[in-house]
Amino acid sequence: MSEQPFTFLPLSYAARPPRIVVVAPNDSGGWIEWAAAALARLSTVWGCSGSVVVPSSAVRHPAVERCLVRLNPDHVLAYTPSWAMRDALNPGTIDRLLAERGITEGADAEQFRQMLRKEPWNGSAVHEAEEAADRLRSRLGTNKREDLIQCSHLFDEDNARELTALAAVATAPSIGVPRRLVTTVDALSYAMHVGIEESDTDTQITAKEWRDAATRSTESPLLSQLHPDAIEGARAVRSHEAGLCVPVSRAFRPRQRVAVLGDQPEDFALAEALRQICGPVTWLPWTEPGLSDMWLFSGRASDQLLVTSASLSTEETQERIEARWDKRPVRQIEPEEEERRFDVMAPADIDLAHPSLVVLKDAWDQPRSLPATVEPDGSLQTSLSLAAEVPRGLDPDKHRWQVMLSAANHPLPPLTALGSSTVTTSDQNPWETFVRAADGGITYWSHRFDFVPSGASLAGSLASPKLTWPSIRRILQVAAATDDIGIIPSPAGKRAAITQRLLGSRAALEALAASPGWPLLRRFLPNSESDGYSEGSWWKLKSAVVLSWEAISAHSATGWELSELREQIDQWTSQGVLRRGLIPGCAHCPILEFYPLADISQIYRCRRCGGDNQLTKDRWKPAAHEPRWFYDLHPAVLELVMNDGDVPLLATQYLRTQYWARQALVCEEFELLKDGNRIVEMDFAVATTEELLLGEAKSNDSLGDSPKARRREASKLMEGCALVGEAGLILATAKTQWSETTIEAIRSEIEGRRGAGKPVPRISLLTGLGLSPQLTQLTN
Repeated sequence: MSEQPFTFLPLSYAARPPRIVVVAPNDSGGWIEWAAAALARLSTVWGCSGSVVVPSSAVRHPAVERCLVRLNPDHVLAYTPSWAMRDALNPGTIDRLLAERGITEGADAEQFRQMLRKEPWNGSAVHEAEEAADRLRSRLGTNKREDLIQCSHLFDEDNARELTALAAVATAPSIGVPRRLVTTVDALSYAMHVGIEESDTDTQITAKEWRDAATRSTESPLLSQLHPDAIEGARAVRSHEAGLCVPVSRAFRPRQRVAVLGDQPEDFALAEALRQICGPVTWLPWTEPGLSDMWLFSGRASDQLLVTSASLSTEETQERIEARWDKRPVRQIEPEEEERRFDVMAPADIDLAHPSLVVLKDAWDQPRSLPATVEPDGSLQTSLSLAAEVPRGLDPDKHRWQVMLSAANHPLPPLTALGSSTVTTSDQNPWETFVRAADGGITYWSHRFDFVPSGASLAGSLASPKLTWPSIRRILQVAAATDDIGIIPSPAGKRAAITQRLLGSRAALEALAASPGWPLLRRFLPNSESDGYSEGSWWKLKSAVVLSWEAISAHSATGWELSELREQIDQWTSQGVLRRGLIPGCAHCPILEFYPLADISQIYRCRRCGGDNQLTKDRWKPAAHEPRWFYDLHPAVLELVMNDGDVPLLATQYLRTQYWARQALVCEEFELLKDGNRIVEMDFAVATTEELLLGEAKSNDSLGDSPKARRREASKLMEGCALVGEAGLILATAKTQWSETTIEAIRSEIEGRRGAGKPVPRISLLTGLGLSPQLTQLTN
């Protein structure tokens, strides 16, 4: 048995606090206070700067759920308040309960009161939050294995074995908005920026001050007003600096400012989630324009404000933001002459690509390397577990963190399906820790979860799992999730795989498709003509065309010097792309065939009739005293060229020039089967650090010859994306643009799928392949 290939996997190591979604109770008329209570509790947890609070009624809102999927949290927790918090929000709750039980006076009453204050309150609003959190947890595939959930609730009491308190990590005092002041949406719109703390204060804050502070974010002097005695260097509890963290972004473009309008729970939840993905976000729950709008439209004239809402229609959103613009307090020129510096967009159309990542500032982007074996399907399996490591600034006895490993040349999209069993080796203890794909790589909880004996060493207490980096084919199969979905190479995919093996890599195959060599290879097609070739230098056989060196060198479209062309032909011959040989005939039957050099000798056997022949002058063509060498194209390469196989190759080559896909995993053509029946053939698949993309590539500009055919093809492509983990769809063409009829068919299918409640992939259009490629997103 041959040994599997061995390699070293270069990694980038980082440590970060866990990302958390806290689902807050939401009883009738009290969602603001509950959201504030949940945010106050979250503000005490390390990692609150990268986490969100979502009222339970907003969890299933499509715009909110879409953002939470992109956020890809480590934990979804239901906020379970104590009786003390319930009594603080609804004064007299504990006294009424004691009165119902006949316990009103004496030491027993006080003892019961103090005991009850520490107990979890389990009212109907909490049960609804737990149900919403459980649904969301299943939808997002957070740290869960079978029926075991690593962390499910956020109580008012700390649990050091699950989450680390912010105070345990922070080196500077942390301050926030006193919770008792957060009773209106105006106050909550500011408190979501800086965090909330449990403290008493007699400070009176007006609605105008809350609004000014919300539009100015943490730059507002309101925090100083709330804490006049704060120690110098104090940090807002929800700032990254308070938790010794920094935000890291893979995006090259600057972050766009976003404003969320509306005063409903889903608007607050949308603003919370967008803060973690898009960066600077302002929530504007009040409707009337005012002086605070001067901060909303401040900044450079080139800055466009993106305005959206989860509760309002785009028309209502447009009307409200235009009213603010028209009545803004600071104007440079007349309103009718100044370009409006905002764009209104439905939340479903907001680009959520390249979200920020909150990491421990002294422990990110650290180089590491692991020995790995290469599996037959291209997956990489680490041979050794990662040694226990404690990032600087953290204590393994006091702190819990997420270990994050990313490989530049083997990204993993953060798919729900890529759970622990997919990204760990088969002999890994499944209960050691919680492992999953996230942030373009693999993340796992820092400490062992199974059994840690008392007094264990550092290596014995920290997790060190053996990891697997699945290949793109494995990712596709796992993303399909169900047993009735099959993924097999298509005939075109097999041809591309053979050619890739001959050339050595997918990148080399893509480079061939974009090089002058591809038109030269087209001269070997059966339908090519002999224009410009000297007599006897070109022969059209039954299977293909063969060319001599004279014919190859007469092809002037390559742009190569003669010496470069000679080197290229020799390279292709050594790789097996071209085969050097002769054109002998048969003395027993009238057949003229190409025989590669390796198949010919002085006595050769006819492939058609099996007759033996002597290699003599009367056998070879053209007639000459000595035979002339000819070249034919490998049959798989010939079919690849014949079937416009360069179009998907040009598509994936261009995609990998984009900074977000430079090290993407690429899969050649494949077929999706359901219950053994072919559904659709996809021309390529691309896995990046952020998503899985499927592609259709055409040399023309249409998906079909008739409206019905175009609609049917669009339906199959979108259904294929839905079957493979709701992947995105790229439609690529060599033409400068897709035909209007094709775009109409795509939009019609989108509308139909939405009406039927079916998922719609994010669709991008790639045009001008081979000339001037352009990638744009199809707006819905």
